[in-house]
Amino acid sequence: MLKFPAGPLWALVTGFAVLGGVGSVLMTRQPEFYHRWNLDNAEWGWALFATGLGGVLAYPLNRWLLARWGSRVMLHRFGTVGGIVLAAIPWLPGLPGLLAGLFAQGVIYNGVSVAINQQAAQWELQRGTRMMGRLHATFFIGSVLSACISSLLAALAVSLPLHMAAVGLAAALIHRAAAATLEAEAARSAAPVAVHHAPESWLGLGLLFCWCTVLESGVMGWASVYLNQSLKASESLSGIGLALFSGAMAVGRFLSDGLVTRHGALRIVRTGAIACAISLALAAWLHELPVALLAFTVTGLGLAAAAPVIFSIAGRMGGEALALIAGLGALGGLLGPVILGRVATYVSLDWVLATLAAVAVVIARQSAALAGNRLPVRVVSAPVH
Repeated sequence: MLKFPAGPLWALVTGFAVLGGVGSVLMTRQPEFYHRWNLDNAEWGWALFATGLGGVLAYPLNRWLLARWGSRVMLHRFGTVGGIVLAAIPWLPGLPGLLAGLFAQGVIYNGVSVAINQQAAQWELQRGTRMMGRLHATFFIGSVLSACISSLLAALAVSLPLHMAAVGLAAALIHRAAAATLEAEAARSAAPVAVHHAPESWLGLGLLFCWCTVLESGVMGWASVYLNQSLKASESLSGIGLALFSGAMAVGRFLSDGLVTRHGALRIVRTGAIACAISLALAAWLHELPVALLAFTVTGLGLAAAAPVIFSIAGRMGGEALALIAGLGALGGLLGPVILGRVATYVSLDWVLATLAAVAVVIARQSAALAGNRLPVRVVSAPVH
């Protein structure tokens, strides 16, 4: 079986990067999805809703399989099936077929996310090293690379089926290799855990992650549409907004471990959310391409620290808590597309950005769930293999 010779850390790095690349393909080639299935904005909202619904409904399945298989086996099996489904999506007939394919994708890749985050949390705890921010940064490195490649392939008129088949094959092979390299975690990591009281309760963290997912999926789902339809950017240029967002998110997550250690999770997450709100509100008001691109960049930086902090804390609670919080995050991915699709259809795409600015304000308020949480790990200059 194929393995990574550099060891478990590189298996985690590549696993997160591929996860980001898969999501980016679906978003940066939105114009082709619109044309291939003759979608309007409301139908695209339902397509994103189907993906989110799959993630939400995956929670009981993921909880059971995590306890039964463990995260390593779960990563291997879900990663393989996910690549197959990704390659099949362009061939599904009509809007019902597209919705069914994206629903399956939501179920499968929520399981991949739970599995690889559980492995990352265990890696942190075993080595006493904060690395979650940098590992999550590789997710967005994968998104940036995928967004740039997708924009280039769109400009070269490479077909959507060929593109997604290549990505599906690569994703399946890399996730299988990552799973083969990672160690099986201790059985207790997937055992049920008690629900803690605030500020470390799973509910407070889950709600925070839910709103963060609404904002993140909102930018990923609508940035290209906004640039293409509202600001009249070309199809190849419309993917640049997502690339800037993802690149800024990657940089922010590389820096987040040290910043959170020095200034605390609450201050970093709250300040970042306020910056997101201001930049998105200005972009909606001014309606200019440079301002919109700057807003997506600032949003990537401002939102960067939240998810790594949440998953590090959830990892200390055990596998079940991690699955619960991931399920609430998927709920954000479910609600966001529906709300934003209605806003785009009945109001305007500028109001989509204004709505996302309001979500950022809610994140700033909900970040109070992080008060008092200081993760018992240290930052090191070089990762331990």
